[in-house]
Amino acid sequence: MTTSIETPQPTTEPPRGPIVARAGRYYRNTRFIMVLILFGYGLWSIRDGFFAWPKANAEALERARQEAVQKGLDPDKVVDPEKVVPHPGLDVPFNKVIGVVMPPLALALLAWVLYNSRGQYLLDGQTLHVPGHPPVPFENITEIDKRLWDRKGIAYIRYDLGDGRKGRLRLDDFVYDRDATDEIYKRIEEYINPGQVQSEPAEDTKAQG
Repeated sequence: MTTSIETPQPTTEPPRGPIVARAGRYYRNTRFIMVLILFGYGLWSIRDGFFAWPKANAEALERARQEAVQKGLDPDKVVDPEKVVPHPGLDVPFNKVIGVVMPPLALALLAWVLYNSRGQYLLDGQTLHVPGHPPVPFENITEIDKRLWDRKGIAYIRYDLGDGRKGRLRLDDFVYDRDATDEIYKRIEEYINPGQVQSEPAEDTKAQG
């Protein structure tokens, strides 16, 4: 559901302390593990594709050729490399490709995770601070898109600061600390729709992922 705000009315309750939502530990830790797996698999593939498996294939092929010579046979005619090597076909080329692709991919993923969860959300009084955006007072919020909030914990907030600076910021309680992000969202809702926010939290149905 998208809520447009025409004339938001300030609440009369006394100001409350600031709320800080830092990068979510689960979000970062799971992706750091993924980065390590991708990077480690890439290094392992470099080892296999460029060194270990070519060496094993060369040694196996040489043994087969020597055995053929000992039997008085022509090794070029009786030795089929695809049948005697332990890693035939695309095994070696595939590992070379994986070894070249995976480490940079892992580093790119790491950079994206750090960028996507950079900084912190900060609610200071009735001014919202989100990385990549100027400070946004509640009175400058023009629209809340909360269609994904109940299911994913994601809300998009449009703002107009009145000096030509407009934008849309995102609150994501999976990427940033969930409890603090939810409290920030709750306070925005309390400001926009005073008296309509439930006193008890709704049943948790948000997907983690």
